[in-house]
Amino acid sequence: MRLPSALGSAAERVAGARGEPARLRTIFQSSPVPMVMVDKDRRYVHVNAPALLAFRVGLSDIRERRIDDLTPPHLLPTMNGFWRRLNENGYVTGRYDVANPDGTRLRVVFYALANALPGLHLAAFAPEDWSDLDLGALDPAPDGGRSDLTARERQLLQLAAQGRSGPRIAEELSLSPATVKKHFERANAKLGVRDRAAAVATAMRLGLID
Repeated sequence: MRLPSALGSAAERVAGARGEPARLRTIFQSSPVPMVMVDKDRRYVHVNAPALLAFRVGLSDIRERRIDDLTPPHLLPTMNGFWRRLNENGYVTGRYDVANPDGTRLRVVFYALANALPGLHLAAFAPEDWSDLDLGALDPAPDGGRSDLTARERQLLQLAAQGRSGPRIAEELSLSPATVKKHFERANAKLGVRDRAAAVATAMRLGLID
């Protein structure tokens, strides 16, 4: 799934800042893209201003709620699947319906990163009907040299974006785990990122994978 450019840029920045609390908090607080942080019980802990606008709710109210509280009942199995993939792979992307507290529904696309801060998962999202202008202007990172991924590297990143783990990718493509790891390392180097989650976010933003 290709992320909207502003959301993809935000996801790339978040993934690149994992493990750097001060930098991550700055990105979270200053981003024009809606972002939330939730704990292991799916309870909202931190919500930035654009997310409050999207949810149409106050900060004190949202902190009393869990993701499940804003999920239409028939979509809870889908949410459970996203949550499982997030914990297994360290990140997940997808589309999701939010049932706002005021009774309205919000269809969003999202990128979630596990343990962005200790014990907290971060999700950046964009309502499907918001344009990049609505999300605000984000300066994209330089793209020089980022389009020279091999077909195999793109294939592996595409599978990773769909939630496949390294061992599963190796099994599906009849490759050794070491070969898969080497392909990801080369893709990371070409994209100028440190890990697989950041590589997926960057490749999505650049339109190199869907």
